[in-house]
Amino acid sequence: MTATPPTSTAVPVAGFVDGGDRAVDAVTVRISLRIIERFSEGLYSSPNKTFEELVSNSYDAGAERVWVYLSSDLAAPTATIVVVDDGESMDLAGLRDLWQIGESTKRDTEPIRGRLPIGKFGIGKLATYVLARELTYVVHRGDEYLAMTMDYERVQGSMSQPADLTLSVASLTRDEAQETLTRALPDSARDPQVLKQLFANGGTAHWTAAILTRLRPTAQNIQRGRLRWVLSTALPLNPTFALTMDDKPVVPSKASGKVQWQFRIGESESELPNQPGESTSLTIDGKKVPAWRLPLAGVVYGSAQLFEQPLQRGKSEDWGRSHGFFVRVRQRLINFDDPEFDVGPELRHGTLTRFHMEIDADDLDHLIASPRESLQESPELADLKKYMLAVFNRARVVSSDADDKDHIPLLNKQGRIANPPPALTQAPFRRMLRRATSGEVPVREVLGLQDAELDDAETLLDEGEDLISSVLVEPVGDDDRLVIYDPQRKAAILNQSHPFISNYIDMKGVGEPLRLLGLTELLTEAYMLDEDIPAEVVRRVMSRRDAFLRALVQRFPRSALVVAKHLRDAADKEKELEDAVADALELLGFTVRRVSGSGDTDGVALVGLGNRGAGATETYALTYDAKSSGARAAHAIAGDTDGAGTPIKKAPRISAGTARTSVLRVHREKAQERHGLAVAPQYTLLVAPGFQGDGIDDSLVKDVCRNDAITPITIEDLARLIELFPLRRVSPLTLRELFSESRTPEESRAFVDAVEAADAATLPPVKEIIELLVRHSERKMPTTIESLAGSLFEAHGERLDLGEDQWTAMVRGLAALAPRTIFHDGRIIALNASPEALLRELYETLGEYPPGLAEKFLASMPRPPESGGTA
Repeated sequence: MTATPPTSTAVPVAGFVDGGDRAVDAVTVRISLRIIERFSEGLYSSPNKTFEELVSNSYDAGAERVWVYLSSDLAAPTATIVVVDDGESMDLAGLRDLWQIGESTKRDTEPIRGRLPIGKFGIGKLATYVLARELTYVVHRGDEYLAMTMDYERVQGSMSQPADLTLSVASLTRDEAQETLTRALPDSARDPQVLKQLFANGGTAHWTAAILTRLRPTAQNIQRGRLRWVLSTALPLNPTFALTMDDKPVVPSKASGKVQWQFRIGESESELPNQPGESTSLTIDGKKVPAWRLPLAGVVYGSAQLFEQPLQRGKSEDWGRSHGFFVRVRQRLINFDDPEFDVGPELRHGTLTRFHMEIDADDLDHLIASPRESLQESPELADLKKYMLAVFNRARVVSSDADDKDHIPLLNKQGRIANPPPALTQAPFRRMLRRATSGEVPVREVLGLQDAELDDAETLLDEGEDLISSVLVEPVGDDDRLVIYDPQRKAAILNQSHPFISNYIDMKGVGEPLRLLGLTELLTEAYMLDEDIPAEVVRRVMSRRDAFLRALVQRFPRSALVVAKHLRDAADKEKELEDAVADALELLGFTVRRVSGSGDTDGVALVGLGNRGAGATETYALTYDAKSSGARAAHAIAGDTDGAGTPIKKAPRISAGTARTSVLRVHREKAQERHGLAVAPQYTLLVAPGFQGDGIDDSLVKDVCRNDAITPITIEDLARLIELFPLRRVSPLTLRELFSESRTPEESRAFVDAVEAADAATLPPVKEIIELLVRHSERKMPTTIESLAGSLFEAHGERLDLGEDQWTAMVRGLAALAPRTIFHDGRIIALNASPEALLRELYETLGEYPPGLAEKFLASMPRPPESGGTA
């Protein structure tokens, strides 16, 4: 070591350190008051959090034991706080690295004892600023004993400009180091165990002591009981990491969790059928310990527990795992980060996360592979694994038996399932609910619990009540989850507003399956969490499933409002817009052939209207093309704002060059031959978010559309037409005027405006149609539009003497308003659900229309009964 004389500005080693006046080197620290305050008072304002940081530093150093000591009177001028660990410690280079503020080499070096480091930024030591004005490190590694002090009150310079501070480093002898630590320990340490561990019988090969002096008011207000509890929650249930506070063990909080089953090696083997071996005992530290002699692996001892709650949770996971197998040979833990120890190919993780087994197998010492801490594959190791698997399988049986007893009462009482399997019990849900109430926010979010509901959930759990006694169907919100849990009512709430549920709930015979689907959804979430699948993964999986269910109901059946919304939503997505236009034309009564691939039209729409008596057919066909214009189109249609908060009023408008109407005309002229159509298309519909020159008489887009016989219509106007279709009895026959006459966006818009302004035609006789369909429901012959019209004319006379086109438009309009409850394939009409369900769906859909547009329709209908129900 090269000695560097301390300068006059150097911070000397604290006075209680023997050899403090023999500085042998120095460490330069570049630091400012602002850095100290930001990284200490901001990040570590709590004294308890500071202790967590100190202990985590010990963990990163590979410590197996940590000792914490506090003076009995923390307000006394000589009060101290001391944290000592038996980790790898530091030499002079390590002390220099220690004070590289904002940098840390922990993650650039090989993990100590297989532990992944917690610290990232090298700022943990600044946490001590919260507690003390002075911090001294005494370290031992190799043959060296070094000491160094940071005096925070010596940090000079401005609040923001860093200044250099020199810290003297003293070299101590072994006796001086022991005397130094003895002086630093508080008066409350009568017979400090740390001195015996570090110095007796040859002592410990390496250790670090952090000594805090000249304590701040923050430290003086520390409550010992609270600090002990905080540290206990941060500790894993792991035999490689032990913490004492004032020489009293700090027991990991997980160890106090409720134990469902215990197994003692050498005493409990009667629970393992046909387990080879024999019971024996060992004397360890003067105590007789039961053990079991395996045929090949030799003598093993230890214990296993199955806890009611998962052990793999909370901040203690940062410091080491608490679950699984802990295999030691001569006090050396073999599997640091492998909870399964390759014991079996199919360990059930729902049990493994609640299972803790410590097993010592000292007779396998000859199998330890050097330098790695692992065991060589051998018959002896296979024998050990077979025994451990037998213990785990017994724990799994205990877990399954307990889960089976915690059945869901509503499934049994109502005779749905006589013996629900474990996946349909409350047990996994009960465990996850406990995790949610214990502060695990990701689990709470996956289960859809609100903060205000946690107290009710905790009460249910504490009283051991059934968690799910009913499944209710209630509106929650269109964008909300498929199912939520209400602990106050002990109910799973199926979201009636969810598109998938609202689409099918009123159909005949599906109410009960949908309720059970919702219950299964809730239990599946809990089961995945219980099986140790990360909450974020569960959230992604269930979100993908939810998106899939929502996408399914966009396809069939769909109301006019859903199709219109699909059009608007697809404004910025080319392929989706093509599909949305095809959906719109199908809803209006056309038979649509979707065309894929470039160099052709997007699709062809045909309607067979037949001969109308004058020798000429009204059947016609058209081609259609959709032009998307990017994300701005969707924002404009939705009424969004730009980055500056300004409304996006206009969607991007396609130009004549983008429209390529001459190409569209060629596609139309070749469509009959290309696609084998019976009728040659006469028209072309062009749909886009907007058109350049819309509102300008001499625009080029208008000229090319007139020249090539193209009907341009904006997405918004087509969506409006779809919404009006059920209310204004729009049909392919009435739409022919749009396709044959409209050659500008304004003319298409005027057509839609005229449809909206027209007085509603004869309103559908909803009551009469329902009564007739119910009366005909048992007939072998299906009810066609013709038979429906004839029957209603016979019953009600001239009031319902309408033409075929009017009846077709009327029935098609009803099906577009209530697609879930009315079956209509273009010819046959029938009910999919009860009359009450049909009325509810009609009211639900019409209620979403703008005020005034559907008033007459609503006024002509009977009122539906109230809906709801339980499982």
